[in-house]
Amino acid sequence: MAKAKNEVAVTESKLPATILFDEDDVGAGLEGAGQDSFALPILAVLQKGSPQVDEASGVSLEGAKAGMFFDNVSGKLRDGKSGVRLVQAAYRRVFLRWGPRGSDSAGFKGELAPDQVAQLRAEGKIVEHENRLYFPLPDGTISEKKCDRVADTRLHYVLVLDEDGSWSNAVLSLTSTQIKKSKLLMSALAAIKKRTSDGRFITPPTFATVIRATTVPEQNDEGTWFGVRFEVAGDVGSPEVYAAAKQFYQGVSQGQNQARFDDPGTKENPVVDEKF
Repeated sequence: MAKAKNEVAVTESKLPATILFDEDDVGAGLEGAGQDSFALPILAVLQKGSPQVDEASGVSLEGAKAGMFFDNVSGKLRDGKSGVRLVQAAYRRVFLRWGPRGSDSAGFKGELAPDQVAQLRAEGKIVEHENRLYFPLPDGTISEKKCDRVADTRLHYVLVLDEDGSWSNAVLSLTSTQIKKSKLLMSALAAIKKRTSDGRFITPPTFATVIRATTVPEQNDEGTWFGVRFEVAGDVGSPEVYAAAKQFYQGVSQGQNQARFDDPGTKENPVVDEKF
């Protein structure tokens, strides 16, 4: 994986010079909020058919263009060419179940673990059709307009770093043509080695490394879209960022911090485009 031309420096987060609240009140008002009270943002790459780009969708955003990164909780847009700086806290492989587009049952229907999908395939309850996995109709046939589809999906739980030193949690979902990008990123992170004081080489946690993600135009026989490109950008330079990423990692490992794929914008064109 190519190394970024310029080392990415992660600055330490600081409060503004004028604090407009009493520091004794930090976090007040959130005491009754459990993990289910928060939605983990999905960091998506907008496509030409995304509702945020389509003015006729009713939920379009000013300035939104295909190839931009979009946070579905804050609504923030980020330029895909200049890219975003990420720190990967955790990784999961899941299979997401989607209702057929344009139908009353369209949209996200939950996730399945790889071993569950393997078992369902062995029982004939999930079948492969034109290189995609579907729940067949009662008679065993497949109709793309009527059958739920199951998409092999790689979830990268990341901290999104902003230029002012702040950060936010999100999940970047990669499927279909982008699975190869996910594998390349995981390989690049696994290949990083650091020498210890006694001369040994060890693999650091993924949350010790800054990644830069950009978007690039791609195509195949089915059409064109924007995919992602990753490059290792350097070490995390802030103890605060490292600690936040480690805490995020621990939360994901304990089954917390679930992404909200059921809040995509519209059922017909979800933020997470399961097609690409």
